[in-house]
Amino acid sequence: MLTVNNTIFYEENNKLFLNKETGGFFVKLAGLGNHVSAFQISQKKTDKDTFANFSLSDTNIRIHDVKRRGSRFLPFLKSFFVIQKVIMKNDFVYIFYPGPICQIIALLCIFYRKPYGLYIRGEQGIESKLSQIILKKAKTIFTISPSFTQKILSYNKHTQTIRPMIGFEESDIIAHRKIDFNKKIELLYVGRLVFDKGLFELLEALEVLKAKNYNVHLKLVGGGTDHDALVSYVEQKKLEENVTFFGMISDKDKLITIYQESDIFVLPTYHEGFPRVLYEAMMMHMPIITTFVGTINYLMKDNSNCLELIPKDSKSIVDQTEKLINDSDLAQNLADNGLKTIISYLNDKKMNHAEQLDQFIQKFL
Repeated sequence: MLTVNNTIFYEENNKLFLNKETGGFFVKLAGLGNHVSAFQISQKKTDKDTFANFSLSDTNIRIHDVKRRGSRFLPFLKSFFVIQKVIMKNDFVYIFYPGPICQIIALLCIFYRKPYGLYIRGEQGIESKLSQIILKKAKTIFTISPSFTQKILSYNKHTQTIRPMIGFEESDIIAHRKIDFNKKIELLYVGRLVFDKGLFELLEALEVLKAKNYNVHLKLVGGGTDHDALVSYVEQKKLEENVTFFGMISDKDKLITIYQESDIFVLPTYHEGFPRVLYEAMMMHMPIITTFVGTINYLMKDNSNCLELIPKDSKSIVDQTEKLINDSDLAQNLADNGLKTIISYLNDKKMNHAEQLDQFIQKFL
């Protein structure tokens, strides 16, 4: 089986890295008896690429990569020729979708009549005529949310929703949590430190909250290309005492501790499929404020299990944070309802992503 994720590999000390959740999925798939290989373009890892913390080279996954050293076009062109040989050597191709390389690989599978499946992680371009052809020709499709599944069932009846690819289990759920804002308010963001996650608006909001004499502190967990720009902004606005950069945290227990020691989870992202961190925050029994982009509004309901943010609007972050700080009962209700939401959601999803895909392969291939 050939797997093609829609983010590149990162090279460091002659090893290739990717994010922990995807790497774990590949390993679980191989552990079920499949001969798994992986293909992607690779580039040198930098200090900002801390989210790529899983060494694919230390697994039994066979790796096919095309190295990028400067030019983006030449590796892309080389990939077009390399991937054709790799496709023909495999019985099944599983493609993370959308993405330009992934789209071309799906078309090559159609051309060579090679069975393929799709793991749809986002909605960008998913309704284009080309994507519709790719969806219809897939042997199976897995999506990140039931609303995606309902949309894509109109193109392909072999579509189902996966269990969230998160590192937390039901045993990690915090069942009892008392919301109390009679101290310093700890805001928490977990994810990539990139512009389109709304982090500069989040820092603007923090500055306003500080000016209003709220005792607030922001924890940023993750790494990304805008880390240095965010640090510079914090220094420029003299917010050093109000912001802590934790970097990428791979250890589950450490991450759970940070969730437990935080008060409000904030996600001001511009676009998403359905972010894993919202599942985590609900499992950690936290009040959540988030934008409703992508399919977030399938599970998240304003004034029920979260408060809705307006994308690219720092005032919205200020208003909703103030609303929670000044109403502990509301915050408690949001956290309690979030916990009920995630418990109900996971109740009928006992198999993990790898097990679901393997079950399909055993039945139909």
